[in-house]
Amino acid sequence: MERYTNIMRMPMSMEGSNKALYHYRKPTVQNCKVTFADGSTYWEKMIFNDKFLSIKAEQNKLYLDEACTKLADVTRKQKIQECKRLGLI
Repeated sequence: MERYTNIMRMPMSMEGSNKALYHYRKPTVQNCKVTFADGSTYWEKMIFNDKFLSIKAEQNKLYLDEACTKLADVTRKQKIQECKRLGLI
């Protein structure tokens, strides 16, 4: 006899194991710290998409603080190009 058991006591707001796992991990994901080859550090804001059950970073934006409230004066793409120009990557 096969049956589904919720051993980890994950919140079961929707059907399916992927959805349950997404809702279990979602609160634990925070904004990501990014360190470039030149030693500079910035933060990337994480975006949750409940419709497609995915987590991704904001496109091409960098922030100066962990809460992602102060926008940096450079973009991710510009910072990567700068590191390439300096021969670091």
